[in-house]
Amino acid sequence: MRGAIRYDKPLIWTVLLLVLVGTMTVYTASIYFSSIKLGGENVMVQRQILRLLIGFAAMGAFAFIDYRWYRKSAKQAMLMSLMLLVLTLTSGKTIKGATSTLVIIQTGEVAKLVLVLYLADVLDRRQQDLADFAHGLAPRLVLVALTVVLIAGQQDYGSALAILILALTMLFLGGARLSHISVLGLVAAPLGFLAYKMVPRITERVGIWQSTYDLSLAGVNTQGPVYQVYQSLIALGSGGIIGRGIGASRQRAFIPDSHTDFAFSIWGEELGLAGTLVLIALFVFLMMRGLKIAARSQDLYGSILAGGLTMMIVIYAAINIGVVTATIPTTGLPLPFVSYGGTSLVVNMAAIGILINISRRRVFETAGARSRGNRRGKRS
Repeated sequence: MRGAIRYDKPLIWTVLLLVLVGTMTVYTASIYFSSIKLGGENVMVQRQILRLLIGFAAMGAFAFIDYRWYRKSAKQAMLMSLMLLVLTLTSGKTIKGATSTLVIIQTGEVAKLVLVLYLADVLDRRQQDLADFAHGLAPRLVLVALTVVLIAGQQDYGSALAILILALTMLFLGGARLSHISVLGLVAAPLGFLAYKMVPRITERVGIWQSTYDLSLAGVNTQGPVYQVYQSLIALGSGGIIGRGIGASRQRAFIPDSHTDFAFSIWGEELGLAGTLVLIALFVFLMMRGLKIAARSQDLYGSILAGGLTMMIVIYAAINIGVVTATIPTTGLPLPFVSYGGTSLVVNMAAIGILINISRRRVFETAGARSRGNRRGKRS
């Protein structure tokens, strides 16, 4: 019975380290903002710690719920998620141009977790139908397409793109044919180009990225829309190899949202190239642990679910780091476990809880089988 309490400890330690990095970064990045806007330099980090406690509670709760239970109501949860997205469009709050918040919840963040649960169930149950694109795979993706469209309708284009990439990744993990995934990609590409041409916000962000990608900034008005990315690059560049030191950031007074979308740049300024490489290594290690849990899962549903949850976190991390380093256009996505946030943090912690449950059950059953095998050996 000892095996019943075993779980993937390296995954837990990795998340704890990321949370520690996040708490430190939120504190140092938000000091200026908290002092000027909120009347105290500790206000933002205190709020973050409160949200962390909720996140840990969610992680603990999901770690003890059998992951197979989710598939019983996956479709219903998906429909409820779509209803929340529609309600957000009609009654949500508009913050920085995106209508993505309903009361205090960012419904797009909830939708991405529900989408993973739904797709894992569909891809497991419909394995025999995946070979038929028109009648097998395509009808299963209608709800996925609606999710992407509704989130794009909130003008949260970064989340819409991330969820689209996540869905295609899960199709690959679930065994869909590469030719079918390629068809979906070819359909999405012209739609993306059309959005670039017709949606001013996307056009502007791509233009900003093009002017900063080569890092020369030749002819660029650094006080205009490119200001945020420009200040981020200054922060990363001034960090050097080992950084200015924890708490010594200067750019936190100049980078808008330095404690949210651009937390990575503050970390890079204070800990330098060495610190950023360590942080990236933590996300790579988290990916390795998550995919290992997926590979060793006792059933296909658990394998697809673990892979999807892992890539959900990794895709968002990759996009955020790409934005901060001017590798890709600005999207407005937080860095998982590191950026200041509420819904995003709790959802990611819940995802880790599910991963723990998948690994915990696997270790338990393997240990039990090994124990029975040992007893047989002794009797013989």
